[in-house]
Amino acid sequence: MAHHHPKEELDALKRTVENIKDPLYRFFERECTIGRKLLKTVLTDLNDVAQVCEMKKKQTNYIRALLSDLQKGIVPKSWNQYTVPGGVTINPWIVDFAERIRQLYKIVEAAKKGQTALKELSVWLGGLFSQEAYVTATRQSVAQCKGYSLEELRLQVSVHDKAVELDSSSFGICGLKLMGAVHARGKLNITEDIMTDLVYTKISWVREQDITALGKQITLPVYLNNTRTLLVETLNFATDEDMFYQRGVAILCTALA
Repeated sequence: MAHHHPKEELDALKRTVENIKDPLYRFFERECTIGRKLLKTVLTDLNDVAQVCEMKKKQTNYIRALLSDLQKGIVPKSWNQYTVPGGVTINPWIVDFAERIRQLYKIVEAAKKGQTALKELSVWLGGLFSQEAYVTATRQSVAQCKGYSLEELRLQVSVHDKAVELDSSSFGICGLKLMGAVHARGKLNITEDIMTDLVYTKISWVREQDITALGKQITLPVYLNNTRTLLVETLNFATDEDMFYQRGVAILCTALA
């Protein structure tokens, strides 16, 4: 199990007079703080367990409980700091956690380059600790940048097979999973496939009065995962079909199960 974990610590984001005003920066700063603390806990715990196993350290009740959980394949309580589907075992959890930390490294690197790099980063929504807070931060960021009120902004979405150029109102999301439908030529169609990947989803915050008529649309729920208990957002897609609701078509942020 040990070969998965990143070796060094995650750097903190550096505040400046400019970036601290940016809601998106503040969101990423919070994410990195949570990630940094949890990474430290996980690495310390794994190191302590290894030391006990090698007889270099005395066993404590905490380490005993850790060992017991890890042997049963359970995620230790002290690691369980964000929502994952109930019953996720330790191996998929560690792989998923390593991916989350990798994304945080990218965020830290982008933040060093400045606000533009941070805004243009493709974000794996399922790998964030708070999905709703990210969506809210993008909305606040556009409202602030354009001088609009939050109330007048509506979420628009388009799906692409690779990263596309973003304007000041748009953000790129990767890794969303579409259940029970496929996206082709700008429209959603029902499919027998269980799950298809939305390679790159562009979300844009647009004033209601600036939205051009888009023809027939369907509103799909975006859930955190396949338990479908945590609703993150709803998104509108162009379609020619009617059967979506009966078929339980939805979008998931993560396939972790």
